[in-house]
Amino acid sequence: MLPALLFSMFFLLPTWWLWRGELRAWAAVPFLTCLILLGFTLGIKLDDTNHKQAIADAEVLLDQLRIADIYVANDLTNKDELLLLTSLGSQALYRTAAYIPERKGAVDSTLYIMAAWVADRSNLRQWQRNANWDREAYFLAHAGATLGHYQLVTNDLTFEQAFKNIGEHLGKRLQRGRYKHLLSRPGEDFFRPADNAAALYTLSLFDQLYGTNYTKANYNDWATYLKDELYYAESRLPCSAFSATNRCTLEPTASATGLYIAYRAAAYPEDNKNDIPWREWLHYFGKTSMSPFSMGIRSNMRKGETPRFCDQTAYPLDCDRYEEAVGLWAASEYNGNYTYFRLYAANAMQRWFFSPVNYSAMRAPRRIGELTRVAIRAIGCSPGGVKN
Repeated sequence: MLPALLFSMFFLLPTWWLWRGELRAWAAVPFLTCLILLGFTLGIKLDDTNHKQAIADAEVLLDQLRIADIYVANDLTNKDELLLLTSLGSQALYRTAAYIPERKGAVDSTLYIMAAWVADRSNLRQWQRNANWDREAYFLAHAGATLGHYQLVTNDLTFEQAFKNIGEHLGKRLQRGRYKHLLSRPGEDFFRPADNAAALYTLSLFDQLYGTNYTKANYNDWATYLKDELYYAESRLPCSAFSATNRCTLEPTASATGLYIAYRAAAYPEDNKNDIPWREWLHYFGKTSMSPFSMGIRSNMRKGETPRFCDQTAYPLDCDRYEEAVGLWAASEYNGNYTYFRLYAANAMQRWFFSPVNYSAMRAPRRIGELTRVAIRAIGCSPGGVKN
């Protein structure tokens, strides 16, 4: 916020100069500019302080996530996309529930719908007896998060056994493997740090509920391995995916690497004083801008270079669609105040001056993607969550 205030106050210099030079009529122009920019700066700060964006996004999620058609399987349904939406949507409601206590009934029922879809063995193949959970990090992370958020918010034990199965498997498997990552899907032969960071976040929910200590020990081994073996080129960020021999398989992108740093911060906030992951991410993916009220995030590490297989790096998230929302979440986790302010400002002004998006008019597959972006943004605007 401070740079935006200083930028606004800068216009007092030409105001003073014009006033001293007896061009007093013209002095009103920079003075009014100063007042307008100060108004925007203070208005954006108050908007954030009062959680207006988080509440608005939570209301969208409460409205849309209870519509049945997004949970109906058909030829266009991508269950990985829907699973990610239930995970991020439940996390957003878990974090924003404290801001809308009058909507507790709606929050609980929406979380139940998502948890019930995840726990239904007919919806996800990973519940079948022959599934190898050592190759299902994506499923374990996001199904577990959906169930964990439901249990933390509602204290209802309907899906407790399903969540315990996931939490115990993740905790014990990561302990046995020490620093080793888990494969995200059976059809992939590479490891994704973002999915494994999400798995650690799910373990942190399990620890919070059952008093275990899986997260800390697994996090330390995992983070040390990443630092010692998996940084990409001259950066201090890992690849989006790497092989069993630690070779880079998918190059870093803003969404994949942003999710990695955001999930690792959410999983183990005690390590957030080490903000190197955030500083590196901002250095490589942040776009230079003179405006204190907006900021762009590019998908690639270097200007003018397009990463190969970009849409695969943060699958099922597409490139050039979620970068600003992911950046907002990462900035909030690492106290990247100025970056957070700029990314938040763009969303606030969009909400102030433009009509709200009509999500109900979208077909279900497109709506799932748009609601995923809303959920990520809501997470970024509402640090913390329910504490039992």
